[in-house]
Amino acid sequence: MGRIMNRIIQAIFLTAVLFLTACRGDPAIRIAIEGSTSMQKMMQEMADAYMETHTHITVEYTGSGSSAGIRSVISGTSDIGAVSRVVREEELNQGLQAIHIAWDAIAVIVHPSNCVQNLTSQQVARIFKKEITNWSEVGGPDAGIVVVTRDPASGTREAFDGLFGIRDEVRADLEAAKTGETLIAVAQNPNAVGYVSLNYIRKGVKAICIDGIAPSFENVLSGSYEIRRPLMIVTKVYPDAHEQDFIDFMFSEEGKAIVGQEAIPIERNR
Repeated sequence: MGRIMNRIIQAIFLTAVLFLTACRGDPAIRIAIEGSTSMQKMMQEMADAYMETHTHITVEYTGSGSSAGIRSVISGTSDIGAVSRVVREEELNQGLQAIHIAWDAIAVIVHPSNCVQNLTSQQVARIFKKEITNWSEVGGPDAGIVVVTRDPASGTREAFDGLFGIRDEVRADLEAAKTGETLIAVAQNPNAVGYVSLNYIRKGVKAICIDGIAPSFENVLSGSYEIRRPLMIVTKVYPDAHEQDFIDFMFSEEGKAIVGQEAIPIERNR
């Protein structure tokens, strides 16, 4: 009899806890997002804005690189992947859908003291292949060029290498694991060159023109600056209702305004 009474008391206690949790509106649903470090600021702001009006949902973002984000959705450890490159056919064939949310430009950056203001696409390719090794060869100072690239899992690197036609040909002095590491490496070395997403340009580095065109939102939108890449999200082909609601929020006026602070939003299904 005592054992039965204890079970009844435990059941009543558990019911009371669940009731109080629901009344407080504590988060009970989690949406896990993983992927591009270039998209991290934008996606974190999106998550924060969404949670303001969806207090029962927790949205968490992990910046680990585009390829890692795709793998996490395939494995089921994340619900949504953030990808700053084109999603490959073999990745989509593993039960994924890719949704294009914005355009972003990739800017080639140097130290502010570097007098080089413009490089041709061919010069950039040759610099990252170590065919041009001194800044004096492109109108700069007589100093060796320190090439900073991203790690192989980076969507920014994959897009950059593809745009300049240098896949498997890059010869770098330093591989940066994250966007922030690239910025630090270039800001601390007057002879360094690297690349970052346009929205991550900061004081301490200088973005240079490519083929005479400056990297700017206006030039990306007009198509005159061609060093651009799509910003994507990936999910399972049939996301659950909560994941779909978050995706819908990204295309709402509020969501597009958040995207517009970092990149160039596009209309859905465009």
